Amino acid sequence: MRPLFHRWRHMVLLLSMLLFFQNTGVALADPETPPLEDKSQRPVKHVLIMVMSGVGMDALLHTHAPAFHDVSKEAVKVEQAVAVYPPANPPALASLATGATPLRHGMLKPLQPLQAETIFQVWQAQGQQTLLVASAEEDVKPLAPGFRQKVFLRDGAAKALTDQAVEQWKANKPFATLVVFSDPARASKKEGPYSQGHLRAISEVDQQIARWIRTIKEAGLYEDTLIVITADHGLAPRGSDRTDKSVDRELVVPLLLRGPKLKTAVTLPPAGTVDVATTLAQLTGVRRPAQAEGDVLWNAMLPGAEVSQEGLYDRRVKDLSQRNLELSRSAFQLAEDKMNIDSRVENLQEQKRQMQTFTEEKEQVITALEEKVSWLRYLIGAIIVLAIIGFIVEYWLLRKRFLLFS
Repeated sequence: MRPLFHRWRHMVLLLSMLLFFQNTGVALADPETPPLEDKSQRPVKHVLIMVMSGVGMDALLHTHAPAFHDVSKEAVKVEQAVAVYPPANPPALASLATGATPLRHGMLKPLQPLQAETIFQVWQAQGQQTLLVASAEEDVKPLAPGFRQKVFLRDGAAKALTDQAVEQWKANKPFATLVVFSDPARASKKEGPYSQGHLRAISEVDQQIARWIRTIKEAGLYEDTLIVITADHGLAPRGSDRTDKSVDRELVVPLLLRGPKLKTAVTLPPAGTVDVATTLAQLTGVRRPAQAEGDVLWNAMLPGAEVSQEGLYDRRVKDLSQRNLELSRSAFQLAEDKMNIDSRVENLQEQKRQMQTFTEEKEQVITALEEKVSWLRYLIGAIIVLAIIGFIVEYWLLRKRFLLFS
């Protein structure tokens, strides 16, 4: 009886130990961890848009730009971001801020007023603070109504401009900041596109972009800031032929988007700089600018509880299909206009031929009349000469008779 009792006691003790270690293991294996943050729902607290004026994607790849490439590793990169025509400021910069083409926002020629709302005016209407930073005030003057704070340093280098602007940003931490670096465009105007001065200015701007990013990180706002790095337009070397490559140098610009609600380390198919303003409006939860024509880059965004990845792609495909329809309509209208113009040209050429024929006929008539007038002049002259001779002969005969009778 005693061995049986000890046996049961050992079994109970062993079972108790197993239960103890099992509970302890569960507690150690499953500690209470905080739930993972849904980045698709993370709000955007700041927006920083940095524009390299006069920097095409091809020019950027020809120089040293580590900051751009570092950001591109964790950002949404548009493979070929298409700018607008004409490739100049302020029209190109206005398209970036309004989401409208120059034909829509009205700045096709210098000194024409901006006739479209900017995304900065939309944010400002929501009570958000906005900051404009630029060295060439004339390039950004049409955008000035969308900013309460401004930092201008006329003809100042990118470093000096950044020194002053960063201090202003630290003091106020505005919701949206637009930084326009005009150094590459100025260097290109002075020495030419792809010159040593032009490429050196691009590298200098890249260093200042790194300083802005470092400033945001030091402020602890990097993960809450929507960062856009792009250019208004590119530049082609002087005297270059109008080939596809030269057109791309002016048309294709860099475009990176990094921040809340966006995917990381992905490359998107071609899009336009006019898509930036509408995408920013969607990401910050405000309405799009009134005259905006660009589309939202849905395929750049993270799926969330409200919409799946397939839903985002569906929206992008729908927008692109609508854009394709509009382009088809425009192409149809252009083809019809071309036919009308060709018909008018043919009519004008036919009228020109008729006028040439009429002119030649009239010239022949005029030549014949001139010859006739010339012969008449000769005839009149001959008649006059004969009359004079007759008068002389008659005078001589009368005089002879008069002398005979006398």
